[in-house]
Amino acid sequence: MQNKRSKKMVSVLLIIVFATVFILITRKTTKQDQPTPAHSGQTVIAPDAPLQYTKHARCRMDCRGISEAEVREVLREGHINYQKSDLNDTPCPTYAIEDRVAEGQDLRIVFGICDQSVKVITCIDLSEEHDCACS
Repeated sequence: MQNKRSKKMVSVLLIIVFATVFILITRKTTKQDQPTPAHSGQTVIAPDAPLQYTKHARCRMDCRGISEAEVREVLREGHINYQKSDLNDTPCPTYAIEDRVAEGQDLRIVFGICDQSVKVITCIDLSEEHDCACS
């Protein structure tokens, strides 16, 4: 009788341990995946930082009708999509910042932050497909 009771207690304790671990892992993942406003105290790019545009970004902007003012608007008012960002990217971490601009487009702009420079790497219109011949 004592042996059955001990096995039952061990089973209950294991369930509690696994449930606790599951809750902790789920809670940590949820906090990391939540977008943070780019203009909050956790800003990684100053909204008025000088921007360098890659050839690829310029091509995508031209093809998708995205202006430099809209890139600034996304940077100023958008939120970081950490699932599309790569903070371990080389040579510089990349941040995908998203926002709906005044013109109505849902945009994702990918910025690379190297030392003191900020590069606009690519510009994506999330609301419409475009056939761009950019490499």
